[in-house]
Amino acid sequence: MRGCGNFSLVGVSGSECCVVGMRCKRWSCQYCGARKVRSTVARIRAGMRLGSCRFFTLTAPGDEDPEDSLAEFAARWKRFRMRLERRFGRIEYLGVVELQKRGSPHIHVVYRGPFIPQAWLSRAAAESGFGKIADIRRSNPNLSRYLAKYLAKDLTAAGADGAEPVKLPPYFRRVRWSRNWCVWEKRKRHPRWRDWWIADAVPAHAAIDAARRGLTVREVVADNWAARFELRRPVRWLRSLVGYRPHAPLSQGAV
Repeated sequence: MRGCGNFSLVGVSGSECCVVGMRCKRWSCQYCGARKVRSTVARIRAGMRLGSCRFFTLTAPGDEDPEDSLAEFAARWKRFRMRLERRFGRIEYLGVVELQKRGSPHIHVVYRGPFIPQAWLSRAAAESGFGKIADIRRSNPNLSRYLAKYLAKDLTAAGADGAEPVKLPPYFRRVRWSRNWCVWEKRKRHPRWRDWWIADAVPAHAAIDAARRGLTVREVVADNWAARFELRRPVRWLRSLVGYRPHAPLSQGAV
């Protein structure tokens, strides 16, 4: 993607449409990153309201390269969760991954469930591939703000002094949670729009071009600085997401 918000989704139904900006959803994005932090903090607080919580931290082995630690993190976390549930039963959790100064990951986890002895936690962490250093304590009301501090960091900027930034593996999950950590429903849009198109333009410009082609624009969902500039080039309509072309003028120039 050329940039966050530079493409648009256009929902079409008959002669009406709505325009929604396409977001990159990256933590490093100034717009999307801030939204993801707010959403995660709200999720943390929603889960903590459902019962008494505790908090623990797992670290990476101290003698391991950061790249190896990141590559093995998902498998280690899965092994640790399996050991945890075999010993203590089902727990509900939310974990936030942070990179240390040397670039290796460690994870901060808030969970609802029984107390985990420190000795068992350290042993299970080491057997799962993490470092032997593990910490557990009772949570406090300021925990969500404590985790938000790590969420606000740019993981791609981490690395040892004088070293190149550590590159995260593809599809690396920075926040992980169990299915029943909290009740969470995404806001759903009204299913009135039968078909969706992709426009190579910011939402404001896509809306202008859709109106020029004879569509009635009912809604524009966007927050993009580029909307202040005049539309200087034709909007390129890339394709319909379902292959249906209900409005003949809109299909002109589609590829």
